Amino acid sequence: MAAHSLETLLRLWALNKLTTEQAIGQILQILNELEPRVKRLEQSVAAVPASLPAPTPPPNPTPAPPVTKPPKRARRA
Repeated sequence: MAAHSLETLLRLWALNKLTTEQAIGQILQILNELEPRVKRLEQSVAAVPASLPAPTPPPNPTPAPPVTKPPKRARRA
C-alpha cells in the first residue's frame, strides 16, 4: 500500500477525509520509507571526514602598524 505525500495528507486531513487511524498509518508508511534513507545519509556523512585531508591552519595575521599622531603644528601669531 503506497503512502500519500505529506501535502496530500495535510489536505485530506484539513477536509476531514482521513480518520486518525488512516493518518497515523500513512505517516508510519512514510517514516518506514524515510528511515533507511536517513541511515544511508548518516553513514555517508560520517565517512566523509575520514576521506578528507586534515585542514591547514589559518595563516598568522600580519600585525597592523602602530598608529601615531602627527606632530602638532606651531601656531602663527
